[in-house]
Amino acid sequence: MNFEDFFKAHQYTIAALGVLGTFSVVVVALISSVLVMRGPRTRIAARAWIGVIHQDSLQGKERARYLVVSIRNLGTMPVHIPMDFFHWKLPFQRGLYEVLPLDYSAVDHWVAQKKYPVEIRARGSDTFFLSPTTMFQEYALTDLVGSSVLRRFRSRFLSALVFTDEGRTFNVKFERSLRKELARLRA
Repeated sequence: MNFEDFFKAHQYTIAALGVLGTFSVVVVALISSVLVMRGPRTRIAARAWIGVIHQDSLQGKERARYLVVSIRNLGTMPVHIPMDFFHWKLPFQRGLYEVLPLDYSAVDHWVAQKKYPVEIRARGSDTFFLSPTTMFQEYALTDLVGSSVLRRFRSRFLSALVFTDEGRTFNVKFERSLRKELARLRA
């Protein structure tokens, strides 16, 4: 059998392999373009919890507790966090509740002051102190949880958002200590 007979006998197989090759080149080009576009994109992970300050000078006294947010940069570019980065969101209600961080001003001697906007380098993280738990409890009871049955039910679906200087919005994961505190306030 010579080449001419072989190619004539398998012409449809060769055409199918050509189509398959063209299709695979297009798929690889699309995947690589998506990966290139996703590369410099801002990506962060945010967690909120009730944090406790442990200090030897506080032994025998009530420990300082704060609403704390930790932001970890998952991207390859630095992220800039503005002063008004944290917002509460109640379902079925327009607007957001903005929280200004406690570490913006040097009011509390346990919390170091920060200059905003804060830059978080690639693969880095930073912790932000939003408020003492007493202030958070008062705020949550008046604005987030409320006194009516409907507002208490809605507060079960309370969420939080973090905004960056680039205009991106990210959801905040509530740790167990914050979920327990919100449940206690709803009771």
